[in-house]
This record gives sequence, C-alpha cells and structure tokens, in this order.
Amino acid sequence: MNWKMILLLASGLLVGVLLGATILISGNPAGSSIRNSQIPEIGKKFPDFTLEKLSGEKLAFAELRGKPVVVNFWATWCEPCREEMPLLQSLAEENQDLIVLGVNNNETVAVIERFVKTLQISFDILLDVDGKIAGKFQVFGFPTTYFIDREGILRATHIGQLDEGLLTIYLEKIGQQP
Repeated sequence: MNWKMILLLASGLLVGVLLGATILISGNPAGSSIRNSQIPEIGKKFPDFTLEKLSGEKLAFAELRGKPVVVNFWATWCEPCREEMPLLQSLAEENQDLIVLGVNNNETVAVIERFVKTLQISFDILLDVDGKIAGKFQVFGFPTTYFIDREGILRATHIGQLDEGLLTIYLEKIGQQP
C-alpha cells in the first residue's frame, strides 16, 4: 500500500468513528430532525420546555406565547452570570410586558435561593436540575441568553455577559424598548 491509500483509509475510518459517536451520543443519526428540533435556531420557533420554578410551580414555555421573552441560562459559580444579574433584574422591573426567565444549570435549591436573596432577584428562576434542557439546547457556555419575540420566534442568541448596549440591540430585535 502506498501513502495515498493509507491516508484515504484513515480518513474513512475517522469519518466512520465520528458518525458513530454522533449517533451514540444523540441516539439519532446525524442530521435527525428530532435532535435538531431541540436546538434553538434564529428565525424559527423557540423549542418548548417545561421546568419547575424556584417557587415550586411548573412553567411551560408555550404558555408565554404572545409576550416577548428573555431566557438566560446561568449558574451561581459563573462570575459573568453574577455580574449581569442586576442588569436582568432592572430589565424585568422596568418592562412589565417582557418576561425574563433565569434558567439555573444543575445546582441545588439552597445554593440558588442564597444567590437570589443576596442579589435580590425577583424574576422567575427555573431549575434545570439535571442540565437536560441546557444539553438539548446545546448551551455550552454561561451565561447564554435567548431573545424570543411575541410569536415565539427566536430573534437573537448571546453567549457571554450582556451589557446595556448589547441588551438594547437585542431587545429591539424582539420589539421591546429597553
């Protein structure tokens, strides 16, 4: 065998391994519409999910249709999350027509409650206790924030800490004034 044949066989083997790993991890073939339907995509309907609030009530995202929504995935150990929380709190207080949701990733209620009390957060905190929703949405960095319009269409996604300027731009995309 010459080096070209070896390279071709190695490339084929690598593609096979990657495809197999994708199927094994997702439980579906690569490109499956079932798997992709859970990944939020700009310009498409935001995927429905149901999580428990810190207060104990259940919240289904579909119930919020008709209102603009900001969904922020965060964790207490995340310094940028901690720093942007007051901005999100101000946003929730100043925009009664806007729904702000904080989705905590995989932390205990006691830890979250301490954090919320310390920072005086009053908007709804949802509990993604096993990280399944973050996993389905492929949230790999915190904070990650989604901006959804009144029709339930995702208009913007931001990975990383928000500031007032960025927030203004994203709010305009969902028909909200800061």
